[in-house]
Amino acid sequence: MFRLCTLALFASMVVLSGGLAGQDAKKDEPKKGDQPAKAKGTLPANWGKLGLSDEQKHSIYKVQGKYNEEIDKLEAKIRELKGTRDKEMRGVLTAEQKKRLEEIVTGKDK
Repeated sequence: MFRLCTLALFASMVVLSGGLAGQDAKKDEPKKGDQPAKAKGTLPANWGKLGLSDEQKHSIYKVQGKYNEEIDKLEAKIRELKGTRDKEMRGVLTAEQKKRLEEIVTGKDK
């Protein structure tokens, strides 16, 4: 009986506290015209240790933004080419080899 009461108490605490954990205090968002928009990004590894000024960080984020879109497009093209390459390579295999490859890849080759 004690275990049942303890379990019920624990369950009710979880249910009641669940609403509290999901509520975050909203930060006051700046209105248009209050502050200039800050460029967002991440600094390369170890650059945070260089003592960069806010202006330098902003400039770095702008440079990243300038190239990131093109880099993303090229990476997508690389993924597409690798997919096409892999499909063509599998096309060379016999049905039995394809089945065996699938067994090896899924770990069912024992």
